[in-house]
Amino acid sequence: KASQMRDSRKMRMSRCDQTSYPEARENQVKALIDTNGSPTLNMPMETTVETPEVRLQFGQSVSRCVREEQILRLDLAVPLLAGEAQEQVCLRDEVTSLDKVGSFHLLRGLCGEVCAGMAIVPCAGLAEAESYQLYRQLLEIVGDQEIYRVWHFIPGINAETDGLEHYRSFNIGRCRAFRESFGSETLAAHLPAASAVGTEDSHLAVIFTSGRDSVQYFENPNQVPAYQYPEQYGPCSPSFARGAVVSHRDGGRTGFLSGTASIRGHESVARDDVAAQLDVTMENVATMLDRMDFRSALDNHSPVQTQFRIYLRHAEDLPTVQARFESIVGPEIAGTTLFLKADICRADLRLEIEGVFEEPTGSGR
Repeated sequence: KASQMRDSRKMRMSRCDQTSYPEARENQVKALIDTNGSPTLNMPMETTVETPEVRLQFGQSVSRCVREEQILRLDLAVPLLAGEAQEQVCLRDEVTSLDKVGSFHLLRGLCGEVCAGMAIVPCAGLAEAESYQLYRQLLEIVGDQEIYRVWHFIPGINAETDGLEHYRSFNIGRCRAFRESFGSETLAAHLPAASAVGTEDSHLAVIFTSGRDSVQYFENPNQVPAYQYPEQYGPCSPSFARGAVVSHRDGGRTGFLSGTASIRGHESVARDDVAAQLDVTMENVATMLDRMDFRSALDNHSPVQTQFRIYLRHAEDLPTVQARFESIVGPEIAGTTLFLKADICRADLRLEIEGVFEEPTGSGR
């Protein structure tokens, strides 16, 4: 199954409308948010690079984007505990070019559609301004495309500045950008799957995938939707869905499981017991896989290709979590799982699990 996963991640497809790539870029709305939070027209763009390759590199001392000819590498100051340190960002749509708009390095398809993007900006304390600026840019860049999944790596995610936690500050900026774009009444219909964990340096990193294929967002019936959390979790609720499923035009599907933890309703469960937290988290994972119609993702004989990431607050929890996780999912899936050391979005949580699930065309659904 691991070899099938690697093969499936290399699979690329292209579907194009009548708009050419230069026309798509010329017609795209570009806005850069300045330090005062006001729109600035003509967001700067860099020269396009053809046939790009994009990689994530964990376990680095500094988070940064490194661009070398056709390779863009995002180094992340997120310590590696187990698994492969480097991941190639592969998408179902054929990626033909790489350019930069504002803060974002963008992967584009044949028609100029944005398939994915990543940005990294200095962020030494409260993150409201930075998250607002980045999300304003992101929403302008994708335009009428769908945002499928967003990953966030936030400096000092549980630290406080002037009495406000950095993650809660980040949520204010993100929520404000979404509300300005979609309005409070229809906001929930546009919230993508997402996760947010800490990073060990002073740079905020944002990575997203997007496209024109149909997407459906999902919630866990055993949890309060994050965007409806009560005020005890901050001035603005987190703006994300628990999961998303993209239905591709070739008949295949991609499922994105948001960062999932030991939460029931809106409250953390088993605060001092990492094994119990893992059990509750996996109950939530199973519920979401059922809701997303990816029940077979934990079956080693399924055509679905499964890739998990597990973030641990404490490195010493690795042996316990690895062994217990393998007993639940089996050695094959556990063997392809990436384990990283990172603070979680709530200070009382010790682990978080996320996943990507690829169902190929003609899988017999």
